[in-house]
Amino acid sequence: MTDDSALIVHRKRDFLADFLHRYWFAPPVALWRSIEARALTAVDFPAPLLDFGCGDGLFTEAVFGKQPGIYGCDIARGELPGARDSGVYWRGVQFGDGHALPYLSGAFGSVYSNSVVEHIPDPHNVLPELGRVLRPGGLLVLTVPSDRFHELLDGVQRAPTKEAAQAYATDVDKLFAHFHYHSADEWRVLLQATGMQLVQATYYVSPAAVAAWDRMNRDYGIGGRSLFNIAASPRLKWLGYQSIMARQVPARLLPKLRPLYDEQNPNAGGGLLVVGRKT
Repeated sequence: MTDDSALIVHRKRDFLADFLHRYWFAPPVALWRSIEARALTAVDFPAPLLDFGCGDGLFTEAVFGKQPGIYGCDIARGELPGARDSGVYWRGVQFGDGHALPYLSGAFGSVYSNSVVEHIPDPHNVLPELGRVLRPGGLLVLTVPSDRFHELLDGVQRAPTKEAAQAYATDVDKLFAHFHYHSADEWRVLLQATGMQLVQATYYVSPAAVAAWDRMNRDYGIGGRSLFNIAASPRLKWLGYQSIMARQVPARLLPKLRPLYDEQNPNAGGGLLVVGRKT
């Protein structure tokens, strides 16, 4: 699997329009994912690439398209058939636990993981394995919630007391199964302990976008119930009206969300792009 070329990244794609089309049934997901995808376009990914925690492959297809040199693995067996059917992964998709990956040491030029590591309680035990499958000089690219995530949530900012803010943040952590929010300095230490050097740590998802995303989660019933997510339920697809929703939701939201997508703040953000290089 040795290849010194770099993968092609869709740097000119309008990810907001793309993800609103893909995730019309979950608009806050579309907003966050689109900004996340744009953040990743700042990186040159040496091939071959391992998508660690690939899910159904939709996100990686948006960023990279379908090209040779992309491999996928996930611990969620239920996601593997969809990922295999996506056509994104050159040599297919394998079951992979981050504590013991089914690949040779030094097999990859890049390992990338989109919104996965925050769901792992013990990243210090997983990072060495991600580093093991990287060749010397290879890149580990992570997108994770940042150390500023909690304070930027709309519900935290509006909470009447410190205790109420903490309770709200705890509920969000439970809803999204987030275990940690590391700063750039903390990521530097974690990477150094596994033989990697931090070469980039960049905030994405501006404070205004994080607050809007949090409000949208409540408005659209993410993790709960709302008229919208009842209407968008796959169980009601047979009624036929969802094809209209799939057109109208992006058309209505695209101009409203565009300023949030376009805004960038290098000093603060709800997400953190972490890039490490294996020494």
